[in-house]
Amino acid sequence: MTFEAAAKEFSECPSASKGGNLGTFGRGQMVGPFDSYCFDPDSKVGALEIVKTSFGTHIVKLTKKP
Repeated sequence: MTFEAAAKEFSECPSASKGGNLGTFGRGQMVGPFDSYCFDPDSKVGALEIVKTSFGTHIVKLTKKP
């Protein structure tokens, strides 16, 4: 199952209908732990990571970095 298909089937996030795609966002636009992971220089494009925030548990897949 692809990340996109899993997001559509299992996610409770409004982005589920778009395969989990949150679009492009800048530093500081997302909640702390999520933002920290996305902008960490060691985070790899294409890798999956579990990130816990006050909104719940997220499986994050970076598709590009600045």
